[in-house]
Amino acid sequence: MKRATNSTRNQRLSTSRQRKQQHLLDVKVRSYKFKQQRNRKVMMFLCKVILFVSVIGGIYYGGRECLNRFLWKNPDYNLATIEINDDGTLSREQILAATGIVEGTNIFSINISKARESLSELPQVDHADLERILPGKITITVTERKPIAWLISKAADDPTTAPDAFLIDARGTLIKTKKQLPEYFHLPVIYGFSTDNLEAGQVLNAIEMKSALSLIDLNTDNTRFQIRTINLSKGYCMVVTNQNHMHITFGLDRVDLQLERLGLLLDHVDGSNRIIQTANLMVERNVPVTFAQPSDEGAGDDVPEVVPVEKPKDKTPQPQVKPPVAKPVPVKPVSVKKPETPYIKSKGTPTPVRKALPMKHAFGNG
Repeated sequence: MKRATNSTRNQRLSTSRQRKQQHLLDVKVRSYKFKQQRNRKVMMFLCKVILFVSVIGGIYYGGRECLNRFLWKNPDYNLATIEINDDGTLSREQILAATGIVEGTNIFSINISKARESLSELPQVDHADLERILPGKITITVTERKPIAWLISKAADDPTTAPDAFLIDARGTLIKTKKQLPEYFHLPVIYGFSTDNLEAGQVLNAIEMKSALSLIDLNTDNTRFQIRTINLSKGYCMVVTNQNHMHITFGLDRVDLQLERLGLLLDHVDGSNRIIQTANLMVERNVPVTFAQPSDEGAGDDVPEVVPVEKPKDKTPQPQVKPPVAKPVPVKPVSVKKPETPYIKSKGTPTPVRKALPMKHAFGNG
């Protein structure tokens, strides 16, 4: 009986077919629950995205509407005043055309950076600054380039009327201007440099042009030698003419030292009646100079002469060296005879000499 009971206990209650069906049912239930969970997560994600987009859209459209109502389309912020501060020849119309600023537009719709860049592209402009002042004012400050010379191709051309003439500043920037100021008429003239294919706003970097501009800049305050023309046709030197029609030759290097040699040369001839006609400052010592005779002695006869001009001293500090101290040497006393005082004739009025008169002998015949 015990064996029978044990065998019945070990027997399975379900068959293999039933177990397979049960397993299939469990798998279906699990897949269904997984799909439900997945769908629920997707829906939650979509709801969050929709909510986020709605909030962002509400903020964007609401903020834009507020900006339009209070800033962009508010008539209180319409541009009413444009103040222009210019120190050159540009007109108000030229400045406004370059910036694209028009009165009556909204002050916040004006791109200040873009307007500044457009204005700085003009050849005459060195620096431009724009300031927005609420509620309806913009200030434009323009600093124009300061020309220091004229540039023409031929010496015979008139720089004020020649079509290929340019004004040029100390940096070598070419300037074209329709309005000429009175101070432009007295600027030095640079010629002998090709002006073909040159445009306003272009920067010239040729070494002879840089030397000429440097010479003009260094000689600005010189009253004894005022530059009138600079000839660059030779290419390796500059022939400079001043107010007294001197022809001075400068090299392209170390213009400052050559100006010092010119100062020494002018000091050498100061106080004399000699007039310098030509000089070559490319020579450091024994500068060759040609003098013109004064008008009363026959002007036009050039006299060649070599003027010794010392080389300008180097301004760099040199170490001080103490001179050697000589030892005293004993010297025997030497008797020196006093020289006799020479007879000096008197420079007074000479005493008149009387003629001798014949005298009678005391004991002569009577």
